[in-house]
Amino acid sequence: MGDGSLTIDGIFCPNESSTFGMLRALRDGGLAGKVRFIGFDSSPQLVDALRQGHLDALTLQNPYKMGYLAVKTMVAHLSGAAVEKRIDTGVMIVTRRNMNTPEAQALLAPKMAE
Repeated sequence: MGDGSLTIDGIFCPNESSTFGMLRALRDGGLAGKVRFIGFDSSPQLVDALRQGHLDALTLQNPYKMGYLAVKTMVAHLSGAAVEKRIDTGVMIVTRRNMNTPEAQALLAPKMAE
């Protein structure tokens, strides 16, 4: 990237802070939207970048479901019930194409008061 050209096909960042940092680096270098870029987690700035085409997708978990299943599993465990060793709490890949669906909106902009 020293000469302003890209020699990679894509970038994946595994959390919100590294996704935001890479977004800033790509924007500062005039390269946002010129390489496939997938991030993890969400923030208003990352949602805006997705909308602008500076991000191709965001990988999102459901923190409410994660919390619910964690408490439910711990209660079962403490009650002596057998629990799964691994519990899949789900993930959704959000793109510009599906970002306005109710399912994606629930993860991109969760209603904290509910």
